[in-house]
Amino acid sequence: MAYNYRRIDVDSHVQEKPDTWTSRMSKAKWGDRIPHLEEVDGNEQWAIDGRSTLWRNGPSLCPAVMPDRLGLPNRWEEVPESVYDVSARLKAMDHDGIDAQAFYPNVAGPAGDTFQGMEPEYEAECVRAYNDYVVEEFYDVSPHRFIPLIVPPYSSIERTVGEVDRCVKKGHKGVILQATPHLRGLPHQSDPYWDPLWAMAQDLQVPVHYHSGAGFAPGMRMPPLPGMEPRRASASVPSSTFGQMAQNFANFLFAGVLERFPGLTFVGAESGLGWVPYVLEACDHEWESCRLYERGLPRRPSEVFRQQCYIDFWYEQVSVQHYRHIIGVDRIMWETDFPHVTSLWPNTEQYVALSFEGVPEEEGHQILVENPKKVYKLL
Repeated sequence: MAYNYRRIDVDSHVQEKPDTWTSRMSKAKWGDRIPHLEEVDGNEQWAIDGRSTLWRNGPSLCPAVMPDRLGLPNRWEEVPESVYDVSARLKAMDHDGIDAQAFYPNVAGPAGDTFQGMEPEYEAECVRAYNDYVVEEFYDVSPHRFIPLIVPPYSSIERTVGEVDRCVKKGHKGVILQATPHLRGLPHQSDPYWDPLWAMAQDLQVPVHYHSGAGFAPGMRMPPLPGMEPRRASASVPSSTFGQMAQNFANFLFAGVLERFPGLTFVGAESGLGWVPYVLEACDHEWESCRLYERGLPRRPSEVFRQQCYIDFWYEQVSVQHYRHIIGVDRIMWETDFPHVTSLWPNTEQYVALSFEGVPEEEGHQILVENPKKVYKLL
């Protein structure tokens, strides 16, 4: 039976619970290396792989749902249930008129990069526990309302594709990847090393995701200026990450991966829309100037994008109202970034009205519902 969707949020974040790993990994085998919360100076923080360098400065990155939107919880009992409990999450979604949400991790990293580079078997078990958590505690409870995305291990391509295959069978709808594995000791993603992953994603019809600001090399983004007031520095970060996604798209459009795998779908999350027309125009110009149609790239980059790529936005108005036909109405999806500081919560209705002002209802419905239904094979 088909579900009557009104809005599908393709980029939100789920908070892992304190027992996400401790209940799914062997204490006898891994001991205190298992990711867990521990107390530090009266506060609680995540400890991973027994390292003294702990994840962030508290138990959850969820400022949008805190009493002070710019604050973070210091202890687990301060974390709002809507970020980790399925019933509370559904209530929050209903409040904002959201029928389904795609999940990116918090502790495991928005690009699933927290565990990359650790001992191979440890990394594999950590990502397996996360992948099982989002299916067992959300998707299995309400399959038509949650879109779980896979965090793969990276220690070998065999482990990577094995976990993707396992997770798709459990209900996962896509794969989250790091954008610059070549700067972490792995081949660049244009290298044939990754072809088994591209082939599997193409065959299983699951999209590949890159999340803005996550899984990129730190040097790809200019840091806030030294001495900048902390709140101003924090405010400068989200928009500066859009340039990272622009670089990633340009690289992939010229790398030939999408030519070799014409059924592969590529999604850019939390990257906004405004930069897309310029980057596509610039890529087309270089494609023509360098006569790349003679060098194994028969399609214009903009044509490749409009056949195999999608891009997400959440608050923009100008880009939706004026650029949507340049980008392609059938290439745009919508997100909330719940519960991070830039999210639309709890004013999604107002933001949607502003973004889609003057946009024909059928085009808004395609962006809000039909495009994600197609990408994630939703009923």
